[in-house]
Amino acid sequence: MSRTLLRSLGLGATLLIATFSAAASKFDHAEYMKATATGQKKAEPAIKGTLSFDQEKKSVDFLDEKGNSAFRIPYDTIRTLLYEQAAKPRYTEAVLISPMFLLAHSKKHYLTIQYTDTTGAGQYAIFHLDKKNAQQAVATAESETGKKVERVEEK
Repeated sequence: MSRTLLRSLGLGATLLIATFSAAASKFDHAEYMKATATGQKKAEPAIKGTLSFDQEKKSVDFLDEKGNSAFRIPYDTIRTLLYEQAAKPRYTEAVLISPMFLLAHSKKHYLTIQYTDTTGAGQYAIFHLDKKNAQQAVATAESETGKKVERVEEK
């Protein structure tokens, strides 16, 4: 009887781990920063949504807040991955709350994916990641795509 119980627990743990790994490939609170066209003065507003690494389709997907696919990048078209962490002074908080906020810097996390499109032209996609899951998203990008992520961190 104890062997049956252990087998059931083992199967349950395996299912739990498989469910956790599938869930770990989606990163909410991401923003897709659209590139500006040549000569355009203002960039379009960022699209809020979920960055996803799909193991079965072998692609990076971005879903908007309604769950619609904004685009898909197959893993085999990815050329480089770049993670940037940039600090920026908190001017709004300094004006509204206290000048001490000028000493504190908010850190922004970006993942840039350079890839080739169907015509063979080089393209890139920039994602602003949530600070709570940025490191996990970068680690997932590296492990899923098999590409080394170059890291640039501002001090």
